[in-house]
This record gives sequence, C-alpha cells and structure tokens, in this order.
Amino acid sequence: MPSCYDVVVVGAGPAGLMAAKVLGENGFAVALLERKSNIPKIRRADGGAIGVNEYLYDRLVLFNAQRRRLSFATDGFSVSYTGPYANIYGFQLYSPGKKRILFGDWETAQKKGDEVRVGIFISKEALLEGLLKECERCGVEMFPGTNLTAIRKDGDRVFITGKDKIFEGHFAVAADGVNSRTVRLLGLNGERSFRGTYRYLTWMLKGNIPIDPGSFNFIITEKDTYAIYDTYEKGMYHVSAFNSNPMSDLNESLQDLIYRNDVYSPWFSECQRIDVINCVSNILSPIQIPFKDNILIIGDAAWTMEFSNMAALCTGWKAGNVLTLALKDRKYNQEGVASYLEWWERNFYKPYGSYEFGPMGGGGTILQSYLSTEEIDYLAALIDRPFPATMNFFTLFNTLGNTYAELFPRIYNERPEVMDKLFALRSKFDEIGESIRRAGFPNV
Repeated sequence: MPSCYDVVVVGAGPAGLMAAKVLGENGFAVALLERKSNIPKIRRADGGAIGVNEYLYDRLVLFNAQRRRLSFATDGFSVSYTGPYANIYGFQLYSPGKKRILFGDWETAQKKGDEVRVGIFISKEALLEGLLKECERCGVEMFPGTNLTAIRKDGDRVFITGKDKIFEGHFAVAADGVNSRTVRLLGLNGERSFRGTYRYLTWMLKGNIPIDPGSFNFIITEKDTYAIYDTYEKGMYHVSAFNSNPMSDLNESLQDLIYRNDVYSPWFSECQRIDVINCVSNILSPIQIPFKDNILIIGDAAWTMEFSNMAALCTGWKAGNVLTLALKDRKYNQEGVASYLEWWERNFYKPYGSYEFGPMGGGGTILQSYLSTEEIDYLAALIDRPFPATMNFFTLFNTLGNTYAELFPRIYNERPEVMDKLFALRSKFDEIGESIRRAGFPNV
C-alpha cells in the first residue's frame, strides 16, 4: 500500500530541503526522498559559495555574521548558517602570460573586509546539515538512499515509486538537480533544446597558492581553461578543469597546469592533492512552465545548469509557501500553483531563460584555437583598471563583452590580425555550438 502524504519532495539539495522545511513548518505531512544515503555529503565538483551584497536574479542576500543568518532581503525570509565561511571579493581572470583582469579591488578589500565582500565561501555540507535538522524538527520524514523509478498520476493524487516503495501525495516537488530524473520521467526534456554536456574535474589541494584571498580565479593557458579558488578552510583550494569535449582528458589537463606549465606550475610547488571530485552536467534550455501531473519542478531541475545556492533556496521557499496555500484551498491542480508559475516566469524564465554564455562560457580551448598565447596576453593587457567587484556571471560576461566592443577600434588599429581572428571566431559561434551539442549525450 502507498504511504500517504500531503507532498512528496524528490531531492534533498538546498531547494528540496527548503521546500520540505516550509511545508513541515506549516503543518503538512511531507516525505523527502534523496538518492544519497548520506544526505548532506557532497561528493561532486560543486560551487560552495553564495553571493551577498549585490543583486543576482534581481534578488539580494545579506549575511549577518554575528547572528549567523543568511537574510534573503528581497523575498523576506532568512536561513540559519552556522558553518565556517570566508569572504569573496570578486573574480580574477588570468591570461597564459599571467596578465590579469580584475573584478574587484583587493587593496580596498584588505582594508574594508566585510563591507566590500560580494560573496562568501561556505561549507555546503554545513548548509544542508542545518536545513536537514530543521526538517527533522518539523516532522518531515526522510528517505535517504531512495532512487526515483516511476511516476503516476491518478485523479488529484500523484504516486512516486522509489526503492520498491510507493509514496502518495496531492503534490510532488521535483528538486533532484540539473540532470533531474523526475523531469526525464515526465517527458519534459524532449521539449527542451540540448546545449551540450559539460564536464568538471576538481583537484582539492592543501598548501599555499599565491592567489589573492577571497578571489575566484579563471586561468587560460594554451592547453585549457581552469578555475582556482580558495575555500572557507585556510590553505585548502579547489583547482578545476572544465570543458564540453568528451574526448579530452581533464586529469591530464590538470597535471599539465600543476606540474608542467612554465608560468603557473610554480604556484603549486607547496601543495599536496587531498581528493579528486567531478561533475557531469547536461545543459538544457530552462522549463517555461515547470509543472506537470501535479509535480512542481524547482531549482536546478527546471533551469539550464546549476543554479546559485541563493536561487535554489528562493525557489524552495516560494514553492513551500505556494503549495501551502494550494493545499489549504484544496486546489490540487495547476491553478493551485499558478502564483509560483507566474513568479518563476517573471523572475527567472523571462529575464534570464534565453541567456546563453555561448561556447566561450564552457571552458576548454576554443579561444586558444584561434588566438596565440601572445595575442591573448595582448587582449588581457588592454584592461588597465579593475572593474567593480562582482560574483554575478551575467555581469562578468556582459562587462567583458561591452568593454571589448569599445576597444575594437583600438585593436583594429594596433593589431588588425587579432581583430580578424576575433571576427573569424565570432562567425563560427553557431558552428561551434552545434559541434558541442553533437559531442554531448542528451539522455532526454
């Protein structure tokens, strides 16, 4: 016999835990299904950060370090965070010859600290652990180690099968991540455009890397594109290689950066590899109407790639409150969640859903296949002042695009051959995007 609940939540990341917590606080019977046996444990390459003090997706988060709370000022709720943290002051972009483009002022950051931070490195495990404890206090029933295998709707009830057990509810919430099994079983991926399969490999290093504290760094070498950032734990770093080419050897790429690159390998001479983690994500267009068969789709499951932690928590909070009203009003249908769907379209899908970072946003060697290392150094050196600090990738890409558009006349006069190569690269964006899609594994 099915186990009966008001809502069945599939996925115990930030979005799913937040939705379950809100529903539990409001007195509803909630089952929380998670495929991992250890719910808070993170075993994949994952951005353990949250932006603060600047708007992202038109929402603002503040961190009260004294009270240890993340305040979602735009939406009107807060979340306890008692884990470790460290300030983030912005992005730094490095060329092959170590020319730097700064999004932030680290001299000012050293003086003003918290006042000018634009994010904090956090322990995502600590964040999930805190939300999990709140769910337990609210009576949410946990079912770790439970993989979703089937979905069925009958009348105004939805039936979720997992681990040879059937869970029944008026609604279900799909919060099972960017490669959502729930969305795939609902047949919604066939309606989405496939943009490629992206792979990330991260070495966790212990030691001392000479990067500015609180910096999120991207490095372009002739061999690949990398990310390096410190964490909430002093002396611990994540060094990642990432791209959309399934034939590339990301481990070999990291070895090249850390052990063989003449410019950057000295950075890692005092480091020891502690662990290796990875992530594979299929990039699909976002879902315009994230609701089907009484299942509300939230967080990464409805988006094109991994949401920020902030956005995931916001979708969970909103879903929990909207489902509370739907249950109280006995509107067990799309009408009951209409306010969530309208909120989703207004705040996320319409302003950001069609945004694509393009092939350049996926790492790899696309830029390097058109420009020499000297030419990339030249372009980086044209930026002679720091941009305002940000942790917003939309701001990062828009600022770079607008700035280089203004520099085109100068580049054309000084280095016309570089300008020709940039135009050639831009003319191939559609072709490159199509090759990325063909190389991927849609799994719709």
